[in-house]
Amino acid sequence: MNNKGFTLIEVLLSVFIITVAVLGLYNGISYSFNSIEKAKDKFVAAYLAEEGIELVKNIRDSNFVANKTDWKEGLTVCSGSYGCRIDYNDASLIANANSTEEKAPLWIDNGFYNYTASGIKTIFSRKIAISDVNADKIKVSIVVYYDNEEFLLEQYLYNWK
Repeated sequence: MNNKGFTLIEVLLSVFIITVAVLGLYNGISYSFNSIEKAKDKFVAAYLAEEGIELVKNIRDSNFVANKTDWKEGLTVCSGSYGCRIDYNDASLIANANSTEEKAPLWIDNGFYNYTASGIKTIFSRKIAISDVNADKIKVSIVVYYDNEEFLLEQYLYNWK
């Protein structure tokens, strides 16, 4: 006999192979999207940490421009265990009173992150800590918290005079 059709076993095997291939592609694409989202969050955390460093530098630089006798004026409020916070448009640091304030969420409004609770609440929070304070330098540590992760950035700032 000369049969020209497929047997049931051949059809089932073909369906199984196609199903495995499609599921493999789906898992790969799902993993890729998840990885992209994690990378995006890490980039945002890095930029928020860098912004924190720049805001602290701005306070130090303003002290030099104003010719203040203490170049660290306004920076030592972050010496406490809960650190402090600052918005992009603030000229001073605000000490965190407790662990709830330490991890207060940042909000995004018109592309800017802030603590004023306007706009959309984000997964990010930022803690600024200043340590190793002496006459010539301070150590600035920025921790950005997000999705049970932390991004740490540290930098030493020096007295220019």
